[in-house]
Amino acid sequence: MLISHMQQWRLDNQSIIPNGLFRGGHEVHVADIETLGIKEGTVVCDMFQADQEYFDGMPFPEERLEQASCEDFDLVWLLTSPHPNLFLETYQLLWVLNQRVAFVNDASAVLFLNSKTCLPGGVPRDHLPTTYVSNSFKELNKVVTDDPETAWIIKPGNEGCGADIYYVNAREKNFRALLQSATGNEVSRYENYGRQNIGLSRRYITMQQYAPNVVENEQRVLISGGVPVCGFRRFHNGDDHRANATLGNSFADMDLTPEEDKFCRELGESLMRQGIYFAGIDLAFPYVLELNLENPGATKWTMLATGVDKTPEVIEHLLAALVRDGRLKALPA
Repeated sequence: MLISHMQQWRLDNQSIIPNGLFRGGHEVHVADIETLGIKEGTVVCDMFQADQEYFDGMPFPEERLEQASCEDFDLVWLLTSPHPNLFLETYQLLWVLNQRVAFVNDASAVLFLNSKTCLPGGVPRDHLPTTYVSNSFKELNKVVTDDPETAWIIKPGNEGCGADIYYVNAREKNFRALLQSATGNEVSRYENYGRQNIGLSRRYITMQQYAPNVVENEQRVLISGGVPVCGFRRFHNGDDHRANATLGNSFADMDLTPEEDKFCRELGESLMRQGIYFAGIDLAFPYVLELNLENPGATKWTMLATGVDKTPEVIEHLLAALVRDGRLKALPA
């Protein structure tokens, strides 16, 4: 299990999943992703073997971390995003490791699909809101002003937990300022500093047409081994277009209709063909708003909403699919 170094454990996939595997009798090693490297041709990392369950608030056993090979395992589970300072090199090292060891989610698939930029590569077009990906204020401004009745959500392609997500339409006075800021404030930065001094100022963003039903029916669905195992209903505060539970919004147990369940299973099968066996999707049916492939918050929020730990089912469906597809050797009976 590759996780981010921490001072103490939190109620999160980074403890919930290892605990579930440990309870199931699996040998579990927890590794600090920020220490990945190559030593004499072998991918290595600082890690320790879990010999107990770890719960919210318990100290992280830093003194037990020792550098060891990452290649002596049946399966690697990436449960965190690399630090921005180490992002590219970390994924390059993960790619090398993935040539030698099976991953729950293929490293290359996570690199590309765990992004709002690449959402059309993982979700059928007819299940996406109208979407633009651009670093041009001029282009996006034209889209917004050409249809003043339509609202849009603008997002950075590679952030999470509601960071820098804005609701815009042509009837609001600040929409241009938000679009300019999101795409890098190109005009003002060049005027103040000169492009010859600071270089390119543009930034890419994703702009999705606002789905009106998102307020009534937005859910985070955790798909494990192609099966929608658990998730939670996301509620919007009246003064915020974002529904992130991490930002303090209310949540409740997931309640999929038969049509939604069927769609999630079909999407799960499609994602597995791309190397993704564990995914959280933000669903406002019929639309998928985001894919979350590294540390999707569903087991935690399901547990908090219902008191039920769905981790055993998550692991059961995941391992069964990996064995079925030949990515993992058959488990002992």
